[in-house]
Amino acid sequence: MVQTVDRQRVVPLTLLLAVSLVLLACRVPAAGEGNPVVSSPTQGATQQPTPTPSTERVDVTIRNATLRPVDTQQTELVVDLTVPDACTEVRYAVTREGMRIRIAVWGERPLGVMCAQVLRDEQVVIPIGFAVNGGFVVELNGVELSPSPEENSVGEPGTGALDYGLASVEQVEIRSVDDNPRHVILEIQGHLPDACAELVEHPSISIVGKEVMVQLEWERPRGLMCAQVLRPFTTSVDLGELEPGTYTLIVNDLQTTFEVE
Repeated sequence: MVQTVDRQRVVPLTLLLAVSLVLLACRVPAAGEGNPVVSSPTQGATQQPTPTPSTERVDVTIRNATLRPVDTQQTELVVDLTVPDACTEVRYAVTREGMRIRIAVWGERPLGVMCAQVLRDEQVVIPIGFAVNGGFVVELNGVELSPSPEENSVGEPGTGALDYGLASVEQVEIRSVDDNPRHVILEIQGHLPDACAELVEHPSISIVGKEVMVQLEWERPRGLMCAQVLRPFTTSVDLGELEPGTYTLIVNDLQTTFEVE
């Protein structure tokens, strides 16, 4: 069956549809109508600013450190150090990994503050929290100290266990006493290896035949952390009266000869 479409009816319907679309497009939306506004992911979100550090970390110079027993249950570490300016405050942290105790010491100072560049010597007492016996290894800023507090210095050099070494000798002057040319005295110059080492009070002297051997040693308390600076020294060694002749002189690693009239 063939359906016939009446052209006169189609045209008015098409015209009516077009007019409806135009009216719909021109219609002003009422309050609350229309498409919703889509915000970008950051729009309207509260942004937390990245906190700006108020201090900076600075290095401090550790002059020496000594493990010291407080009682049978506690050990503490006494650290003598130098901070670089008037604003720096000393901080420390103690951690334990098995039988190894790691202690870190550093300085902190405010950012953006002008500080007087004056070196300050300070002493910090750091509690370990328990008794440190011979089975422990204690590190201070990566340097191992003696594992036993009994082996460290407490007080002045010579009151605890000591480390020894040979002093570095640079020059030896041989002279005689004015009224006795056979009385020989050595004037020795050299340097010590760090800020803690001191010359042993009485050097070792050996005279065998025409060979004179002098041994100059330094000593320092065991377990100290010391500034690694060479310290010059001058000392006199009295050899007493020697028989006339030519002598070989050995002072540590320096060798020379001298004459006694």
